[in-house]
Amino acid sequence: MWQLAVFALASATSADQKRFTVDGEAFGEQRVLTCTWFTNFENSRFEQCHDAAGAVLQDGDGASIKCLGETCVQLNIGAQKAANWRKPEPIWGSFTVRLIGRLSLSPHQKRYLGDATRTVLIETVEDVQVAK
Repeated sequence: MWQLAVFALASATSADQKRFTVDGEAFGEQRVLTCTWFTNFENSRFEQCHDAAGAVLQDGDGASIKCLGETCVQLNIGAQKAANWRKPEPIWGSFTVRLIGRLSLSPHQKRYLGDATRTVLIETVEDVQVAK
């Protein structure tokens, strides 16, 4: 009988790792992503992302960004260091970002000009470089 309890616990843990909900938005399993991040004074989005299997976003769409904890701060600091940014205004440009995160399971309507229909949840920022 205890084997059933262990199996049930292991199954629940595995399902939790594959799905994750933040602010009512469902995300898929955690994965390593490499994304092209475009940011300026009014927009911040991933233009394209891929994992080990290939592209994870539709061409021409992109993804909004949602951060866990301080990961948005880490993303900005990484971009400032990569670009040697010394200006007082927020950083702008295109960057290649390697991260651990999740992709939203369902597309949403674009909410503003420059928005995308998917969301990438950043759990860990691994590396930020100026895009070439």
